[in-house]
Amino acid sequence: MSNQNTKILFSDYYDTIIHRNVHPNYTLKLWAKYMIAELGLDISIDELYFIRQESLSHLCEKYKKNNVEIPYNILIDAVFIRLVNSNLIDFRKKDYFSYLFERIDFKTESSVQYLNKDVLNIIKAFKTEGGKVYLVSDFYGSKSLFEKLLDYHGILNIFDNIFSSSVLETSKHAGTIYKKVLDALSITNPSEVVMIGDNQRSDYDNAIKNGLNAYKLPHDKYLKKNKLNAIGSDLKNTKQVVNNIYNRSKKKDVMPFTQYIIYYHFFIERLYLKSKKEGIKNMFFLAREGQFLKKIFDSYQEFHLIDKHSKINTHYLKTSRQASIQINLEPLETEPFLYLKNKYPELSIEDFLIFFNCPEATQNTIITDLKLSSNVPIKNFFESPVFENLKQNKTFITFYKTHRETNKESFKAYINAFGVDIEKEGVCLVDIGWGGTMQESLFGFYNEQVPITGYYLGLRYIYNIQEKTKRDGLIFSILPFTSYTDYLLMANNQYYEQFSAANHGSAVEYTSEENYVVEKHNPEEKWLYENYIEKHQKQMLGFHQVLLKDLENICYDQKMIQHIISKIALKTGLFYNRKTLKFIENLNSGFYQNIGTNTVGLKYEKQELGSPISHLITFIKTPEVVFRYITKLKPVLYQKNKFLAFLTPSYFIYFYYLFNKFMRFSVLKPLFLLKSTYFKNN
Repeated sequence: MSNQNTKILFSDYYDTIIHRNVHPNYTLKLWAKYMIAELGLDISIDELYFIRQESLSHLCEKYKKNNVEIPYNILIDAVFIRLVNSNLIDFRKKDYFSYLFERIDFKTESSVQYLNKDVLNIIKAFKTEGGKVYLVSDFYGSKSLFEKLLDYHGILNIFDNIFSSSVLETSKHAGTIYKKVLDALSITNPSEVVMIGDNQRSDYDNAIKNGLNAYKLPHDKYLKKNKLNAIGSDLKNTKQVVNNIYNRSKKKDVMPFTQYIIYYHFFIERLYLKSKKEGIKNMFFLAREGQFLKKIFDSYQEFHLIDKHSKINTHYLKTSRQASIQINLEPLETEPFLYLKNKYPELSIEDFLIFFNCPEATQNTIITDLKLSSNVPIKNFFESPVFENLKQNKTFITFYKTHRETNKESFKAYINAFGVDIEKEGVCLVDIGWGGTMQESLFGFYNEQVPITGYYLGLRYIYNIQEKTKRDGLIFSILPFTSYTDYLLMANNQYYEQFSAANHGSAVEYTSEENYVVEKHNPEEKWLYENYIEKHQKQMLGFHQVLLKDLENICYDQKMIQHIISKIALKTGLFYNRKTLKFIENLNSGFYQNIGTNTVGLKYEKQELGSPISHLITFIKTPEVVFRYITKLKPVLYQKNKFLAFLTPSYFIYFYYLFNKFMRFSVLKPLFLLKSTYFKNN
């Protein structure tokens, strides 16, 4: 470098001007991870990684070249044809596949690279003194990929030109690239050139053999680091990231239960993967929990966005069980009121009319005509003489007819305003869960002709699932059957709803006015949101950003995630302190049902908790089945006797869960040909 005759500088790229924080081959695994996500491929990360590696090996043998001398486009074609042959991708997607291939190589490379500023400063100083600088690298990609990486690092303008092995089909490793570069630059005196790099053979020995001067950087520690980066565990690294969020959620300055972002985050990730796999263009997030879920999805998609043209459009649809039923009402003489009949067999006349957002003056007229007490619950309301008389009441008949027609027309105008071709695409709904009432109402609204697909955080009930109303619980589900992890993750399901509450009221009906939706914001819910939930969500969104960044360069799969989050659920449901128990009391004070004479607040009834003896037997055999009761034990005791609450043997219970799971799934399960309930998937 100090030679006075040096006029030109050739620089290596890897471990010279940039370093990677992962093993070089791990970038290819990351490439596989994101290709699978964007293309919706039904294949594992390792499988796609090996397809790329085997394709490259085959090409090296075929063309008698080493792995960095294979042209990038030929490699892309080789990988693609293997996927086509395995029925993993349609041949018509070739152009898009090639486009994504390079885009994702750029994404993964840029995410793991960092600059070596010491070497760059030397190169910049040489450039400032009038020297010419060329990048000469054994690089597997195209010239455009190389340029994007240099531009990403802000150093593209340093180099007068770029020469890579895959473009020239020669390499430093073989020593053949130097002559091609010298000829291309019309350099007749190689001694005026210094090659700098980290590799003894490629950057020093072969450069000297071709008449260049050379300088080998003392970067042996980075080579050792690369080797060490090959050792490790994706499972261990993923656990570390997720447990970090769980531990941070326990700190004094953080609100209780902010670890619930872990469930929301992976629900959204699975939703994104599902939508890519199924080619979904538009998703409707259902109010009110959908407001927060949409924020996370939009954030997730923006972070991982590869191609703006394939971006999934997200919409926020203000609806509720109450409002969705209004748009699907039949004429009074044929309407069965099935949802209300099944959900609330005991109703007062007032509760029934409130459900339809009947104006107070109209309510009073109807109740006066029927000569009834408005708020007295009536058993078997829909089979009662009172209900029969109501259906004959002229005021109610007129109200019902107008209400039904207005809601249908107003909702039609509302959903058309989103600009989605629903007749062609169908509707993809996103919600917390738990069964699909709103999904089925929307299916009825479209006369059961348009597919309405539901994607839920969890499914706990089986409703009238049809060919066009399929649904999926992405964190837990009773479909196709309830597994070990499902039982743990569905406990305390009310928290999933409460922590994702919206800043507005519940939709109660639809109107022809400009905003289309009539809302009612219960005072207790409004108070809870403004005093607790809003701050809670901000802290969760902060943790979500941490998860995005820290998980970006880890090749985990969703099976790993399911085991990790189920263990988080186990710990969350067992280990309460005074702070979390007090927080639960505040949450319960804002718990509110849309209909009924229920008092505000979440109560645990004796029949809900069940028989202690039967639950004890179940706990000994399959403790996950009764976890939803176990997790309520301490909060219930805290309501009754705060001292007794802290005598709950939480650690004993926790370790019994771990012991029971180990015995059943690791020791006993392999011994049986037929798997009973005790050995269902864990």
